Amino acid sequence: IMNTNTEPALRRARLLVAYNGAAFHGFALTPGTITVAQTLNDTIEQVTGSPVAVLGAGRTAAGVHAWGQVVHVDLADTADLDRLVFSVNSLLDPDIVIRKCEWVTQEFDARHSALWREYRYTVLNAPVNNPFLAATSWHIRRPLSVPLMQLATDSIIGLHDFSSFCRQPQQSGVNRNAEGPSMMRRVHVAQWHDAGNGILTFDIRANAFCHQMVRSIVGTLVDVGLGRRKAGEMSGVLRAMSRLNTPHIAPPQGLCLMDVGYLS
Repeated sequence: IMNTNTEPALRRARLLVAYNGAAFHGFALTPGTITVAQTLNDTIEQVTGSPVAVLGAGRTAAGVHAWGQVVHVDLADTADLDRLVFSVNSLLDPDIVIRKCEWVTQEFDARHSALWREYRYTVLNAPVNNPFLAATSWHIRRPLSVPLMQLATDSIIGLHDFSSFCRQPQQSGVNRNAEGPSMMRRVHVAQWHDAGNGILTFDIRANAFCHQMVRSIVGTLVDVGLGRRKAGEMSGVLRAMSRLNTPHIAPPQGLCLMDVGYLS
């Protein structure tokens, strides 16, 4: 019997995506909501003429940016990736751009194949704000002590339960009293850098992050830098495993997903 199926075979593509998160309600694919993934998904469908479903390595929250978000999507194996990148970027530039696109094996999963994610938080520590940095940084007028913030940062490196810094997922119905997901995370690197001209950056790499984790850590470290808390309190805050100990959360616009690591 002759096979009359003319549908092209699907092949997985890996996309390296950058975006300004200011206009989006986070990354996650949410029909009817203006998110990064939904916008990217709809645009790829428009360009290819076929339904797709993009999946990203990190579910950045509303207002959070990315330079190195990794996305996978299954496309017809006849797709011209260079043409796809050009067409999508022509429609979405500059809010969302595909920096790179390549074919990968079907086993590659942008989220589950990831070994680590790296975020950067930018603080502008200056008496006067900078109009060109305001959309991608947290402006703090009072002087911050970088050495004290770094001293406090050392406590979070390694494997810890980050419940004190993570927003707990909501539970409902019969699962309300059930044990929630683990907040254990392994932080590989956490470092403050003084880039000059009042620009401070906090780079943190971990196997994974829970909701609001980086922003809660930065908010607490800034309290240390301002003298509101002692650097030595950080380990106690971590051990307490309670959000009551971390009331200050850094605003979203200073946070950016910089890179995602894979075996290859």
